[in-house]
Amino acid sequence: MRDTENEKKKTNASADGESGREKSKVSAFDAAAKYLSLSPRSEKEVRERLYKKGYHKSEVEDAIARAKHYGYIDDVRYVADFVEYYGGKLGRKKMEYKLVTEKGVAREIVLNGIADAVSDEDEREKALGIARKYVVAGRITERKDLGKVGAYLWQRGFGRSTIDEVIPTIADELGGEMFPDA
Repeated sequence: MRDTENEKKKTNASADGESGREKSKVSAFDAAAKYLSLSPRSEKEVRERLYKKGYHKSEVEDAIARAKHYGYIDDVRYVADFVEYYGGKLGRKKMEYKLVTEKGVAREIVLNGIADAVSDEDEREKALGIARKYVVAGRITERKDLGKVGAYLWQRGFGRSTIDEVIPTIADELGGEMFPDA
């Protein structure tokens, strides 16, 4: 009985009048458009998603080309949006890592996008703000714990020079109130 059901499905599929290949080309683009409608994505993310769904290379490349043509995929804009969104939470190194390694955007595009959006002074102010929040949250109680602030900033993607500028400022702000032996 199962064999006859499978034969009916095959007959109905061929009676639709569309070949599987024609259906797939439209489906690859539609799948890409649907994926992109949820959230902006890098070209690599869309490509991987389509391959994961089982589309052939030519179908994927056609879908990517169409999506780029319509402006649905634009890695330069994606980097700018990413930096705008995560800029207050992460340092340059962490953003670069995420964009290049996890999102698959070309390093040159990433470095240019970050350089355009984040100055050295912006980076320092952002690190200082994050360090202040860390201290206010009560995570450090003694002068020796200032190293934890540096480690926290490092994890958030701030460079050594930025951290070295921020730590003395934090120590000065805390002064004698929190660290009587200072």
